[in-house]
Amino acid sequence: MMIIALLAVFPAFALDLPAMDLKLGRLAIGSLGAKIEDPVEIGFHDVPNDARMRMYWRIFGPGWQKSEINYQLDQVRSAGIGGLMAYFMYPFSVDNPASGAINQRFLSPEFLDTFAFAAQAAHQRGLRFGVNGGTGWPYGGANVSIENSAHKLHEVQVRLGSAPPKLGANDRLVAAFAGNRLLDLHSQTGFPVENALKLYVESPTRQQVKRASYGAEGFVVDHFSKPALEDWLSSTVKPVIDAGGGLLDGLGCDSLEVYSSNWARDLPEQFKRRRGYDLLPNLPLAFGDTSSQGDAVRFDYWRTLMELTEERFTEPLAAWSKKHNVALEMEAYGTPPNPMTAFRNITIPTGEHYEWAGFAIQKFVASAAHMAKRNIIGCEAWTWAGLPNRLADTLSDIKLVSDMEFLCGSNDLTGVDYPYSPRSAGQPGWQPYYGPTMNENNPQWEAFPGLVQYINRCQWMLRQGNPTVSVAVYLPVEDALSHGGMDQMQLDFLIRDHFVTGKATSEFGLQNSLVHRSALLQGLFTNGLDYDGIDLWALQKMARQQGSHLVAGTSSYAAVVLPNMTSIDRASAEKLKRFVIQGGLVVAVRQIPHLAAGKCTASQQAAFDHTLEEIFGRTPVPGTVKALGKGHGVLIKLDEEVGPMLADLVPRQISFDRIPNSVGFVQRRLTDRDIFFLANVKAEPVTLNVRFPSSSRSVELWDAESGKITQLAPNIGGGFTLKLSGRGSAFLVVRAVSHAPIGATSPIHRVVWSPNWKVSFEGPDHPSVMEVNKLESWTQWPGGRHFSGIGVYEADLDWSGEKNRAVLAFARVCNSATVWVNGKLAGYVYNFPNEIEVSPFLKRGVNHIKIRVGNLLVNRFIGLPDDDLAALRAKYGARFQRPEEKQLMKEPAPSGLIGKVYLVTD
Repeated sequence: MMIIALLAVFPAFALDLPAMDLKLGRLAIGSLGAKIEDPVEIGFHDVPNDARMRMYWRIFGPGWQKSEINYQLDQVRSAGIGGLMAYFMYPFSVDNPASGAINQRFLSPEFLDTFAFAAQAAHQRGLRFGVNGGTGWPYGGANVSIENSAHKLHEVQVRLGSAPPKLGANDRLVAAFAGNRLLDLHSQTGFPVENALKLYVESPTRQQVKRASYGAEGFVVDHFSKPALEDWLSSTVKPVIDAGGGLLDGLGCDSLEVYSSNWARDLPEQFKRRRGYDLLPNLPLAFGDTSSQGDAVRFDYWRTLMELTEERFTEPLAAWSKKHNVALEMEAYGTPPNPMTAFRNITIPTGEHYEWAGFAIQKFVASAAHMAKRNIIGCEAWTWAGLPNRLADTLSDIKLVSDMEFLCGSNDLTGVDYPYSPRSAGQPGWQPYYGPTMNENNPQWEAFPGLVQYINRCQWMLRQGNPTVSVAVYLPVEDALSHGGMDQMQLDFLIRDHFVTGKATSEFGLQNSLVHRSALLQGLFTNGLDYDGIDLWALQKMARQQGSHLVAGTSSYAAVVLPNMTSIDRASAEKLKRFVIQGGLVVAVRQIPHLAAGKCTASQQAAFDHTLEEIFGRTPVPGTVKALGKGHGVLIKLDEEVGPMLADLVPRQISFDRIPNSVGFVQRRLTDRDIFFLANVKAEPVTLNVRFPSSSRSVELWDAESGKITQLAPNIGGGFTLKLSGRGSAFLVVRAVSHAPIGATSPIHRVVWSPNWKVSFEGPDHPSVMEVNKLESWTQWPGGRHFSGIGVYEADLDWSGEKNRAVLAFARVCNSATVWVNGKLAGYVYNFPNEIEVSPFLKRGVNHIKIRVGNLLVNRFIGLPDDDLAALRAKYGARFQRPEEKQLMKEPAPSGLIGKVYLVTD
């Protein structure tokens, strides 16, 4: 009876939490008597290991050794990281017995023995441990025969009177045309020369696995062949899984980059069965006709191959992983692409990219995960943040990229990269050709636990309850497949760039992601609406009508947006009509789709035209809503008009007054509360006035950097004022009753603190001790120009103890710092506004302040002579490009504390 009574008073017990081993904590005395501690708050302050971020452990060679494995795993654990995903790649060094770096052949007995040791060592330290399948990417390697490798179909033109080309031993003639006439290859003894010929030839792509380890070189496996995949898994992945001894928790599959793979051996038969007509007579249309007839065949062609990718690669890979008791962590995009329905097979759908104000690939993955009811949404985090400079990423940059990935729906980051580098290699050590990287060779590693703690708290909060979205944005897959060409189908980028406003950017880079935007999609955020992307397969197979909403997995959509599409699948159009009749809203942007995707008859096209006419009207007027049944259809002329119009017709999730384009949000819903994550991506601070659908509810600010929880007081207008620093973020927890204290006002008294600083240095080739009272970049000091390491700033602060709060504020920190007061760690400084509260650590009288500042690794790198790669490349080939930093940076980056230091009190 006691438990029942407590449940009635404290609805926190009914939280819709993911299945986790949570201890509810002790009883405490609250305003209503006995109070049960909040399990969400418990996890926020002490994040369980399975909710903590991981790192990719790139093991080069593999030239690893057991003593270094133990050392590196201790480093990882001490940083607060939850685990590692082992990823084997190209050799970085020739064998060096003196240093202990010996490259082990992949799958050799010594390699498998070392892997077993690493799995056991990780387990002993409580670290989760997974492995990426094979080495490098995409799947493939030494055990893939030419027959089991990826294949392509290509068109060969034969000039009039010329002899046909000779086919290679592994080529196969699929079809030949004389003019427009398909030749019967079984009866022809030769090729007629009276007309020009078109030949369609199947050939191996001969693509090699990219960045393969020693002994793992070979062809990429055929992703359209289930037997080829299973043979490769058995020969290449199973020995590694077995060596793990049941201690592995995940099998990774990197993005699908099977270039020029556009052919399955039985594609003509599969095409006929699924599409209802013969492929071979229509090959010239697919390869060369840009009319609607060619578009129709191309759509049907790629649609068939996408279905085969799901059925013959993703599904059997998932089944194999389940059989071997490892969770499949798959980046199920790239070429060949997967339908969204494929994500139902993946334990942890995983993405990358962070163009949060456009349609990033991570958003595609999160959308599919929502519909597949996958609460844990992975991310290959931070890839090429500093493109093309791999060694100049700051912790502030990495935090910002992390926030963007959270805005794209991720809640399980695996950071790029923790590179295996033996201590004998020194600094900068073994570094991949991309960035960023974090290990003890990076001077920012000392403050990295602060960022890890922030990310862990974010991940914990973003796993609570269910994601909340209001709008489904129909992905223009039909247009992309129809117009995307025949060589290969990079659907993810075609869809991303369909939404872009202005010029599309390249795929990676923080600076690119800050300018890449979609007026349509960003307009949803700024009007308080979040969205999922949905493709034709997901709409037809995963979404169901529930009242006036479309429900798919954990998502419920009040509206569907058709973004400037010329074609749409007939079955999708019919389902959208039924959605409108039951009370839904369908919005066409710029134009109404006028073509039924794929090959269809005149009567089918006429029926399609009638369906669209029922939804939008015979002659729709932009901005005029047309009724159909209980719902509506409307044509909107401009991308910028979609968000405001939807906000008038669909309940907002959150409301803002004059929200800038630099702020995005994510919402999670539990039975007793809503959790909102908000992030500001620009360097300047912003002040927001936010409102929620129920104005009577309390709003708490949960700061993932400090761990503090405070209550926001409503302002005069009934909203809540939220201040976000530059590159700042916050969680707002909205519920009926709050027991958190009202947030303290910011300190207001600001004085310059200018002691005489003693500055010493730690790291290779470090400068001598300095005593200064003017703080400038240590690159200006003797011996400091190319120093990468730790600068230790020490001074004494006389404290009267009369003030309640004291904050140290720094004009500039290059690039991260740990702050120590009287021998105790006060915290980390790595992001705007470069402040840290020190009050809890101060005593009346003299206090010793020590600030340990780490700069960028790139400074040392550009000051060293170029590595001699001749011996390495002579033995293993040129498996990675030479670094570019020396061409990119002619001067080292500013380092240390620069400018004034302030003591700020209330």
